Amino acid sequence: MNDYYTSLTTLYIPCSALKHPPLGGWPNITAGATKCLDKSHVVIEVMNHLPYIDEAEAGEMITNIHYKSDVVDYSTYTAEDFEKCDVSYGEDGLKVCIKEMEERRREDEEQQEQDEEEDDDSEDEETNSDDEHAPHDEGYSSNEEEDFGDDPDDVDIKDILLLSMGYESGGRILLLDVHKGIIHEDIVRCQLVSGVWIEDFFDDMKDKLRRLDCVPVRGEFYEGVSEVEDNGSVPETADESLDEHDEEHVKVCKRIYRKFGWPGEGYRKDEALEAVEKYRVSAWGY
Repeated sequence: MNDYYTSLTTLYIPCSALKHPPLGGWPNITAGATKCLDKSHVVIEVMNHLPYIDEAEAGEMITNIHYKSDVVDYSTYTAEDFEKCDVSYGEDGLKVCIKEMEERRREDEEQQEQDEEEDDDSEDEETNSDDEHAPHDEGYSSNEEEDFGDDPDDVDIKDILLLSMGYESGGRILLLDVHKGIIHEDIVRCQLVSGVWIEDFFDDMKDKLRRLDCVPVRGEFYEGVSEVEDNGSVPETADESLDEHDEEHVKVCKRIYRKFGWPGEGYRKDEALEAVEKYRVSAWGY
């Protein structure tokens, strides 16, 4: 997570917004202050040692880590904040998913029991085989060897930590299963995305930003941006003949980042952000 947050400060988030825990962890995140959360010990331990991004400009798409997604900065929370703030936000979709998985598992187990009963009945009716080397089935099921105690589909809400708060339609709520190391991404008013290993999730996001498949612009975080040719000059302001929602605007922003050296070592971040902001205002007027 620190690696991902650091990569965002390289591209567009102010470096000053990234905060690292002091030696021993954040002093405000204690067992006493967080006892109201009903979370496992490991959740509090992870929360205590995570880096955070300052919430001062939350909602302005300046410090978002994904589309309309602000990091929950637990480093500033008091015991009263933990009491009144809904850190279980975003878990409803996960709870529905857990309920559905439990129902599917119960149905599978019932079907398995029914199949085994039918197999037993058919075996009773069969005559002994003349082939003494034929495999002898004792009613064995491969599922009997499975250890459901560590099933990757098992999710315990007490092990879930809210990382970022999504807002408005399409905003991304990021939930971390600290026991399994899996990120659950819930898209506000849309759907819960299947869980992804935390390393894979953030590596994929970094790769998308490196290629500018995702283009951050103040107020937005455009995904799936088409590739563009970097030939010719890059316009400083928007063509007035283009519609406000024309994809060309985002493509220009993509070219602006590259004009100033992204993703190379010579990337001139401040100049790039200033140029993107100038173009944004000319395109959208606000």
